[in-house]
This record gives sequence, structure tokens and C-alpha cells, in this order.
Amino acid sequence: MSHPVGLPNLFLDRSLGQKIVPMRLREVGLRLTTLAERYPGRDETVTDIEWLRDAGNYNEVVFMKDKRIRKNYRGLAEAGPIYLFRV
Repeated sequence: MSHPVGLPNLFLDRSLGQKIVPMRLREVGLRLTTLAERYPGRDETVTDIEWLRDAGNYNEVVFMKDKRIRKNYRGLAEAGPIYLFRV
């Protein structure tokens, strides 16, 4: 199976894990990047605004389950336009 035409690449926050969820999504053909892959060695310290802005710049769809980000509306606005889904 391959990544659906027209679907942007995905970006997964560390709250969804680094192994099982990304592996399962890749098994069905989805293209994605995890927080740990994009920021090796600093995935625990990169700011939410930085990684959200970068995901927006890459036109990625963000999946996360971190409730703190949803409450930080100012930070989301600073990150710029992004597609964000909290699961």
C-alpha cells in the first residue's frame, strides 16, 4: 500500500510513541516523521512552538495527544498555520 495521493505527510508528536504507532502507520503506506526523527538528541527539549512551526512549514498534518498544547492558544498562533489533530 502507498501513501494516498493528495494526503500531506504526517508528523507525530512523542505523545504517540516512537515505535509502535509510527511502525503501524508506515506498514499501511503512510509517510511520516516523528519528533525524535526530526530532532535527534533534543526531542525532549524542543519547544512546542518550534516543532509545530516546522511541521507547518513542511505542510505536514500533526497528530498528537498532548492536552497542554491545546490550552496554549497563543503558542499555536505563533506557530503559524498548521493542521493539528489531537487523538
